[in-house]
Amino acid sequence: MPGQLLDAIRQRYACREFEADKPLTADEQTLLLEAGRLAPSAFGLEPWRFISVTDAQARARVARACYDQPAAATAAALIVIVALVDALEPDSAYVRARFEAEARGGDVAPIHEAYRALHQAGAITPWAQGQCHFAAAHMLLQAASLGLGSCPVGGFDADALAEAVALPAGEVPALVIAVGHCAYPAPERLRKPLG
Repeated sequence: MPGQLLDAIRQRYACREFEADKPLTADEQTLLLEAGRLAPSAFGLEPWRFISVTDAQARARVARACYDQPAAATAAALIVIVALVDALEPDSAYVRARFEAEARGGDVAPIHEAYRALHQAGAITPWAQGQCHFAAAHMLLQAASLGLGSCPVGGFDADALAEAVALPAGEVPALVIAVGHCAYPAPERLRKPLG
């Protein structure tokens, strides 16, 4: 039906406080992660990993790394989106496998050549973190379509967050999404007019 996606987009807002003791279902968590998995990425690299944090103690550690912002501190689940920076070396097994998939049996060389130029230009970490935001956008819209509240949390201590979720070297936090049942009704949307 036309407009269904736009309806979910209109429903989405940043929930700053969630209802206590109202966890997500396993199906809701799966749908959120699947929405992120299906997001687009440059070169088909999918340079991300998702860590779903639902345990109360683990959520508290992640919330502390997010400066105890109310959305992070009250969420039923926190999804930490991680950029796979070290895996993005042009000759890594990860990159070669992703390019093989992206080429769909065709010539991998043009994709690899374009990517090498990007990688040699430097600043691959912020580029990879930016790619992760595509996955975040999908998850935020999926949450809205499920009737859940969500809030992207970009303010965090990266070292503390990496420690809270035990990230290995070469993986860098990109964004945290707080998800749950919002504790208040949706506010009026305030947006600039189109054009």
